[in-house]
Amino acid sequence: MAPPYILAALAGLALARPALAADEAPGQVMPGPFDGLARNFVSSFVGLNFGFHMAAVAATAIMTTQDVDLRVHNYFHDRPRLGRAAYPAAILGVAGPVALFGGLHVVGRMSGNPETVGAAFAVLQSCALTLGYVTLLKLVTGRPAPRDDYIPSVAPDEASLSRTFRPGIYRGGVIAGWPSGHVAVTTAMMSSLAAYYSDSLLLKAVLVLGAAGMMLGVSSFEAGGMHWASDAVAGALFAFPIGLSTGQGMRRLVQGEKERSPSAWFIGPSLRADVTGAVLGHAF
Repeated sequence: MAPPYILAALAGLALARPALAADEAPGQVMPGPFDGLARNFVSSFVGLNFGFHMAAVAATAIMTTQDVDLRVHNYFHDRPRLGRAAYPAAILGVAGPVALFGGLHVVGRMSGNPETVGAAFAVLQSCALTLGYVTLLKLVTGRPAPRDDYIPSVAPDEASLSRTFRPGIYRGGVIAGWPSGHVAVTTAMMSSLAAYYSDSLLLKAVLVLGAAGMMLGVSSFEAGGMHWASDAVAGALFAFPIGLSTGQGMRRLVQGEKERSPSAWFIGPSLRADVTGAVLGHAF
């Protein structure tokens, strides 16, 4: 295995802004990882996109008060074999975005193709923005996971547990809770690619099937003890407009349709002897 400082240097070089490729198509721009980041995130809350965020809240309210969460949980709780079959989905939700970004990024850099590099950074931005967003929501909503050992310490019974939210700071952690990060990141990743390659019917189908499959997976995993069904639905609804805006924004930037604002942020390897890793910085 390579020394840690070599790995850190390679990671820094991978994320550094590349020079324009010699064979870059006329009118195309080689993007950087932070290009349009804030603009893409803001766009995901504007107009119709804002409706998806409101729909996530509304869906959760309906599914909790009408005991949809409770019934779905009980179904998978009584059928633990289905939950064991969902284990690959739990792993894919973590490894998938890393593998997809890494593959697109390596191919794009090796070929000098701005379009492929843009697709990689659309995936990176959408997943990073979504992960930060859902982590913040988990931090302040404090929804417990549907676990048997939370009864009666958190709620007297499963019905009450399914309706429990504990607003505050870090009352339910940032791993489990509302909304589902697995579903959100998967949806963001696939919707960013579907928006980036807007003519691809295959990617649109993969988006629908991938999001639905991940929602099923997190609702059934660990005998229904990983997430409530409304966590999964909210994760998809929150993430879709973020992925959509990021994919569209990166596509317009690569095609030269949107003005590129130089980013003051950078990522590079640490050059200090006592620090191994990468550094994130901002020029002033």
